[in-house]
Amino acid sequence: QIGATFYFSREALLRALKTGHNQIFLSASKTQAYVFREYIIAFARLVDVDLTGDPIVLGNNGAKLIFLGTNSNTAQSHNGDLYVDEIFWIPNFQVLRKVASGMASQSHLRSTYFSTPSTLAHDAYPFWSGELFNRGRASAAERVEIDVSHNALAGGLLCADGQWRQIVTIEDALKGGCTLFDIEQLKRENSADDFKNLFMCEFVDDKASVFPFEELQRCMVDTLEEWEDYAPFAANPFGSRPVWIGYDPSHRGDSAGCVVLAPPVVAGGKFRILERHQWKGMDFATQAESIRKLTEKYNVEYIGIDATGLGVGVFQLVRSFYPAARDIRYTPEMKTAMVLKAKDVIRRGCLEYDVSATDITSSFMAIRKTMTSSGRSATYEASRSEEASHADLAWATMHALLNEPLTAGISPPLTSTILEFY
Repeated sequence: QIGATFYFSREALLRALKTGHNQIFLSASKTQAYVFREYIIAFARLVDVDLTGDPIVLGNNGAKLIFLGTNSNTAQSHNGDLYVDEIFWIPNFQVLRKVASGMASQSHLRSTYFSTPSTLAHDAYPFWSGELFNRGRASAAERVEIDVSHNALAGGLLCADGQWRQIVTIEDALKGGCTLFDIEQLKRENSADDFKNLFMCEFVDDKASVFPFEELQRCMVDTLEEWEDYAPFAANPFGSRPVWIGYDPSHRGDSAGCVVLAPPVVAGGKFRILERHQWKGMDFATQAESIRKLTEKYNVEYIGIDATGLGVGVFQLVRSFYPAARDIRYTPEMKTAMVLKAKDVIRRGCLEYDVSATDITSSFMAIRKTMTSSGRSATYEASRSEEASHADLAWATMHALLNEPLTAGISPPLTSTILEFY
């Protein structure tokens, strides 16, 4: 949010114009890589130059601006300065790093990695902390100790492993002249832990999460390249094929979460999150109207809505134009059923969403197992107060998944014939 992608886009364009080196942008998905492209094209238009093509070829020196997703198997064939964004959200980062390192291995080229933090268990964290450098180095003289605290890296530092590191928090951005944020308002809208993770560059320990990052990373795909039957910019992106909608209404200050889920063609197949939305500050009528617009865009077969408490208002409005909408009443038993269904789907590798949708990943990671107020049974929750609301997309997804029975992923028994004699 402080403009890192914007900054590095301009830096890369200027470097390409000056040096003639190719500039390679490697992102979690092709969609996210195109964010660099949009910034570069907009920057060039400021001086009345139209840049087109993919890759973009600069006319003055022939330098190429190349935009890739992480599933590009031929990525190592390119050569140039390398930019990799959101490295702490990329699945199988160590494999990617080996491929990417070859692109900028020549001494006159450089590699730039940047990201918001995710979890301590992510593959990229050892690369950041210096632990990866120490692997295989038994001698104490060869090993390095790197202080990755904010105090040490706030101003940027060339570390002992040869990597230059810097941490930029929202407070650093404010001191540097970025006046676009109301920090006090952000603190009110997020819990202390969420604020530290989202804005103060602190990593999350997801060991207590019901959905750890290690499981969720198997759900991440480059949708622009892998989902050939989905056209996100079309009037009807999924044609006449059915979709399910899950909705978690806004209560007292938190955001509302909505997902459009493509069910599997066969029982036990893969679900795909085609769209996700977070709406904040909407009244019940506006929330219902947003869902109605989705019913015009897709062939909606099912809508599941949390009708507990204030959510019943949205449900009643939705039912006026979609009578088959299902109201979901939260009880410890219902929450357990939803979580078990989601766990089963994710465990079987039957949920997919775009790798750049880090808000979905964060949402699932926020769910914890806890005890009810009576202490008699277990339940699952993430804070639904104004201080934390980023689990809404996970609940919305589970509302949609609930339309498929828990037994759907179980292989059918072998058919048999029974003969009865009378």
